Amino acid sequence: MKQAMKKFRTSLVASAALASICLGAAGNARADAFAQAILTIDNFRLSHSNGDAFNATDFSALTGMNVAGASASLGNSSVTAPAQNISIFSGVTPDIAHQFVGLPTPPRLENDFTPFPSPAPVPGTFGYADEAMSGTALTIGNRVAGALTQSRADASLQADGSAAGASNVGTMTSFMFMLGAADTMTFAFDATPFTEAYTSGNPTTAAMASVTWTLNILDEAGNSVFVFAPSQLNGMSNVNSTNNFAGNATYAPGTLAFTATSMLLAANTNYRLTISQTSGANAMQDTAVPEPGSLAVFGLGLLGMSTFLRRRR
Repeated sequence: MKQAMKKFRTSLVASAALASICLGAAGNARADAFAQAILTIDNFRLSHSNGDAFNATDFSALTGMNVAGASASLGNSSVTAPAQNISIFSGVTPDIAHQFVGLPTPPRLENDFTPFPSPAPVPGTFGYADEAMSGTALTIGNRVAGALTQSRADASLQADGSAAGASNVGTMTSFMFMLGAADTMTFAFDATPFTEAYTSGNPTTAAMASVTWTLNILDEAGNSVFVFAPSQLNGMSNVNSTNNFAGNATYAPGTLAFTATSMLLAANTNYRLTISQTSGANAMQDTAVPEPGSLAVFGLGLLGMSTFLRRRR
């Protein structure tokens, strides 16, 4: 009996030690989370029904602004770039300085809109955002129609916490216009969306990435008379990854061509045209909860103790 009790104590100590090791490993487990969202709109232009690009001289009244902003956060730390509000007639376009918190510093060079290589490993622990715009949507003076707008947001975690990037981009462009003659307005451009979300599977890990692009024309009463929001640049681009569906979720359709034409717009009537582009990324993780695999091993240790007791009986 003494020998049996000795064996039992030895087994109990060994099982308890195994459980302790498993739980300790669970508490220190690393669970990565990463999201990136990039949208490039290239050669955006406004054209008449005959295919010619609109010129500023085609309007009996025209004003317009390009507005840009970007922000990034990591935990309780955040940075936000001063907003840029620039007239379409200034010859200058918004170029927001990239915003970042965390390491590495900086995660990307200024105006680098290429995706990070697909994880794992994730590229660091940071929040990041950037924006740039060049060109013009219609011919103004010697500037030929054809605008390029790029936005990106990234969130990356190699440690517990939360990270976010947001680029509310410069094509928050708003035109107030009045046509000299009734005509339709055709919008044409190429778009390259890229979104990716990745998690390594910890119970409280999540990553989300999305881009949006919309165009809206309002009449002078504020009623929407034309909307263009292609699903490929909106809902289809939303990706996420959580512990229930760990791994990579990626939307990368390549470069897409878009064309849309408004209804007939009356002459000498006030309209407002608004074009909005955004990129957003968020990541969150908390590795303090023991992982199911570790708890299973802990259970096996207890099962071993139970088996030993039954045999002694």
